[in-house]
Amino acid sequence: MNRSNSRSSLFLMEIMLAVLFFSIAGALCLQMFAKSHQMENDTTNLSMAANHVQSTVELLKHSVSPSRENRTDDFFPECILTEYPHAELNSGTTSIYFDPDWNHCEKTQGAFCMEITPPETEDIKEAEDSGLFCRTISVYKTGVKEPVYSFDLKLHIPNRP
Repeated sequence: MNRSNSRSSLFLMEIMLAVLFFSIAGALCLQMFAKSHQMENDTTNLSMAANHVQSTVELLKHSVSPSRENRTDDFFPECILTEYPHAELNSGTTSIYFDPDWNHCEKTQGAFCMEITPPETEDIKEAEDSGLFCRTISVYKTGVKEPVYSFDLKLHIPNRP
């Protein structure tokens, strides 16, 4: 009886070690899956933010093209409001809100905010006087002030009076 009792103890110990090993491996795998899911969300947000900033830059480039007739200095709000009707214009800063699926929406439904801000330094204001349209375009997650994506735009305005 002594011999079978020691064999069953050894077998029980092996089973316990195997369960411990697989539990640790399972916990590590779950942690890796959670981390990869977060990385995928961050990458998707970065990609979508970059796409929307690029679309806005293209919109601005088109709005200052030399072929556009009757161009005035208010082209910027005009072209933004035609593409994004829910955009908010506040003292030079334009805010465009996006829902979690990156569709533009009203501020109350916004999960992300794209802010288009004018420059603050005098050097850049001088550049604007010489024919450059300067803006900083930043995309933020609502409630977080660290940008998901940021872009400094300096766009030449041809034939500016």
